[in-house]
This record gives sequence, C-alpha cells and structure tokens, in this order.
Amino acid sequence: MEDRDREIIGWEGSTGRQVRRRALLFPVTDYSQRLLFRLFAFFLFIIIVLIPLTKYLMFVYEGRRITIGQAAVFIVQSITTTGYGELLPFKSYPMVILSIFLMVSGVFMIFMIAGTLMATLIESRIVPRAPSYTKMDGHIIFTGYNEMVARTIQLVERYRIPYVVAASEQQEAVALVEKGLHCICANPNYDEGLKRLNVNQARLVIVCGDDTENINASLAVSTMCQTPVLAVMENNKRAQLAYAAGAGKVVVLEETLGRQLVGWICATAIPTEFLKLIDIEISPRIMEQLKPSIIHIGSRSKFGNQSIGEAKIRTKTGATIAAIWHPDGTVTSPSADTKINDSTLIVLGLRDNVDRLVSYVGGAGPGKRVILVGAGRVGQEAGKELNRAGIFPITVDRVNKPLYFRGELVVGDATKPHVLQKARIEKADTLIVTLDNDSLNIFTVLAGLHLNPQLNVVSRAVQAEAVNRLRQAGANHVLTESLLGYQLLQVAMVETGVLPKLSDYAIRQVVWRHEPVRIRTLAEKHERRFKIICIFKGDRAFEPTADYLLQKDDIFVVLGSPGHIEQLL
Repeated sequence: MEDRDREIIGWEGSTGRQVRRRALLFPVTDYSQRLLFRLFAFFLFIIIVLIPLTKYLMFVYEGRRITIGQAAVFIVQSITTTGYGELLPFKSYPMVILSIFLMVSGVFMIFMIAGTLMATLIESRIVPRAPSYTKMDGHIIFTGYNEMVARTIQLVERYRIPYVVAASEQQEAVALVEKGLHCICANPNYDEGLKRLNVNQARLVIVCGDDTENINASLAVSTMCQTPVLAVMENNKRAQLAYAAGAGKVVVLEETLGRQLVGWICATAIPTEFLKLIDIEISPRIMEQLKPSIIHIGSRSKFGNQSIGEAKIRTKTGATIAAIWHPDGTVTSPSADTKINDSTLIVLGLRDNVDRLVSYVGGAGPGKRVILVGAGRVGQEAGKELNRAGIFPITVDRVNKPLYFRGELVVGDATKPHVLQKARIEKADTLIVTLDNDSLNIFTVLAGLHLNPQLNVVSRAVQAEAVNRLRQAGANHVLTESLLGYQLLQVAMVETGVLPKLSDYAIRQVVWRHEPVRIRTLAEKHERRFKIICIFKGDRAFEPTADYLLQKDDIFVVLGSPGHIEQLL
C-alpha cells in the first residue's frame, strides 16, 4: 500500500484520544474487481473465437481473403462501434448477421464496463473502508468490542498505551473507526489476522468475545508467539479450557459477579482484589488483623446525599474509608465533604470496625434474612458467599435443582407475588436478584418491593442500559457484568505489569522514630495528605482518634502517596 493510502494517526482535542483517519484513493471493491475481470475476459474471448470465424465467412460467402490482423481490427471496430468501412460492402447474410451481433454485444459491454467503473469510483467516495493491518508495537490487542472493552480502552488511553481492536467484519470495523477507535478489519482467530494485528510486537492480547472464539484466539496466539494472553470467560469450567489453550491469565465473570453482588453489602474484597492496585508493604502478621473490603452505598441508602462527615462514619463505626473506586476506574481519596450515595467505598481497617460499618450502612450480616432469586451460576456463587458471611438464604428458582450452599429452596416464578410470599418476603431484610434476563429482574424487584417496601434490593443487570431501569424500579445496588469485567481487567493488567499501580496510593507499615506527637497535629502539619489506618502495640490493634498521642516506637499502618509517606518519616 502506498504511503498516501496508509492510516493517519492524530490527537483529537485536549483529551488525547487517539483518532484514526484514512485517505480513500478509489480502492476497487472485491465485487467490482471480479466483474471487471469477467467483462475483459469475455471481450478477449470474443476476439479470439471470432477471428477464424470472420476469416472463414469472408472467404466462403464474400470470396475475399483477409489476414488475422484485418479480422481482429474488424471485430474490435464493430464491438467498440467505431466502424468497419474497409471491409464493406457485405454481400452475404452471414457477414451482416455477424456485424449486427458484434455491434449489439459491443454496446452492451461498453455500458457494462462504464457503469462498473463509475460505480466503483462513486463507491470509493461514499463507502469507507477500515484498514486491514497495523504496524504499531508495544500495543494491546482487543479481539472484540463491547461495553467492558469500551471502559478498558478509556483506561489504557489515560496511560497513553497504544491499542487496536480487531473486527472480523468490514461493516463493524468501519463503525468502530467512526467512533474514533483504532480498529482494523482482521479475524483474530486465524494466523493471517494475527499477523495483520502485529501480534508478535504486542504487549498483551485481551480475548474478549464469545467463549468459543476466545478459546480459538488464545490457542492461535500461544502457538504463534510469546505475547501474553488475558482471557475473559463466562464461568470457571470454561476458564480451565482457556488456560489449557495458552491464556496466561483468565478473569471469570459469572461466578465473580455472584460473589461481588454479596461482597458489596457484606464487605468482602475477594472478587476484585483491589489491593493489587496499590503499592503495599505490610507484614503478614499485621495484615491478618485487617479486613480489606469493598462496600457499596446504594442509590437509595438512608444517607441520601450526605457526605462522609455528615454521615459520621468514622465516629459511629471507627472505620476509615481509604478511597472511592469510580466506574471509570479512577480511585480517589475522599474528604469529609465527599458525597457517598451510590459510591463504591474501599475500606481497609480492623475487622470489627469494618463489620460495624457494614451494619451501619445497612448491609447484610449474620442473622439477616436474605432472599436469593435465581440458582444459576451467579446465584450459586452468591449463595456460597452468603454462607461465608454467616447467612443462609431462601432461594427462589423456577426449577427444582440442587443448591451447592446451605439454605432453603422455593420452586416457582419469582415474578409472581404468591411465590415470593411463600419465601416469606414480608420478613426479609435483603433481596438479591441474579436472573440472566433484565426484564425478569426488573419485574422481580418491583414485585418484591410491592410486598415489602423496606427491602434492601441488590440486582444483577445483564445490559448496561438496564441499570437506570432497575434503579427506577427500586433496586438499591445494581451491578453489570461490563463494569465488573472492566474492574477485573484493570486489576489483572496491573498485576501483570501492563498498567502501573496507582501512583497516588501506598500502604506502609511504619515505626514512629520521632518525638511523641498527636495525630491531629501531625495531620495538620502535613496538610492531611495521609491516613493512619490503625496502630499496633504488642498484639493489640486499635483505630486511633485524632487526639491520640503517637509514641516513639509505635507501629502503625498508613495510607497515602509514596512521597507523602516519605515526608512523614
């Protein structure tokens, strides 16, 4: 391909979004190429076949001998309708018929060729064509595009990491290019497509399409080169196949989604393992006494639009909110004025204090009555996570199936009030909906709140568009696979070194070597750029107040940027 026909890469606005543009220089489409080839082949065939026939007819019926050249000129002149006067006059009907045939065929062919060429020129102007290869290196390859990938692309753009999205169909590739994405038309399941994606020079391949395609792509990459593969799979069984196909890291959606739905309201951090995003230096002995947790403050929480200070979270529970994890992947340090409704809080504190925080914000805890709707993979994993939190739910499912956790099963349609009443929803504290149909989820939420308006409702959303509808229906907490998958990809890319750890956060175990000082004074001196999570004295761990006098040789855990922690020391 010539230089002028190659892709042009620029920067759009102040966001630094990478934009692709492509100069179209009348590329002939495959269909037009085939049609033109057939027309020219037919034209050549007529000349070759009719040359001896013309010589024969002229000799037999006209009594004149002509050369091959004269026959060829006669045929070409007749087909192109430019004349054949040097052989006139014709005295025989066969030559007249041949002449008429050649003229009619010529007119037809001229119109066909002219029309095809004109259509090709017009098509090249109005129909865009996505590029079919890339020469970039050190890039991330996405083998598909969806909401999860869209979020991840925003993240990698923030770190100025090049990427390319593979699309097997030209129409899909063009649509992604028009969105401002770097996309090429190539099938990542085959060696030729991977070569076009320059997979040998890539930093990472994220296979993120259908599970069967993901297995195929993982196998293709692993047999072709050493580029690491990160696979996104629906469940654990298929994840094992992805590992067998050569994926170095696999994130699982369905089971993780079940754990996360419960984790949001029971303060568990296993699903996303957010601590991998942060630079941590804490001894295992101290870490055992802490409870790293993720807590979601729902859109309909009792705090309304209150800030952390107004909710008096530290005063009421003793727990510290270390950070807030936003849907765009950013993690920010909250202040007393930060609003907490519909927020995902990162909490790192002593176990008792974190459990107290869960109860304070209305999360499920031991002794709470929970109804779980759906016993598929998501529901089964949610049930196991509830058991780990000391909760034994009543599960509602259309089919009588075995439960792989402790709890009661009610068989029936959860969208019908009498089935929910059979599950004793009037006495329940929490309703967790895990069905794989958004319409049924919305209906179940409405039915549950109609019977018990005080329910704390947690729901799965299959499509991102259903999040607002579920909230309007009354769901307090809504989680989509796209958001969860994005968070899992963020953690996995940090863990594998593709993305850096959060530079604004570090957790350190510190021994105080200076003169005694009150924590309030120390915080004001350093403009409150750090947070002391807890203090250890011997085997005793406690969360200090602002008036605590920090003594020499006290051991404490502090959260802040590496630079600010260095200043503290």
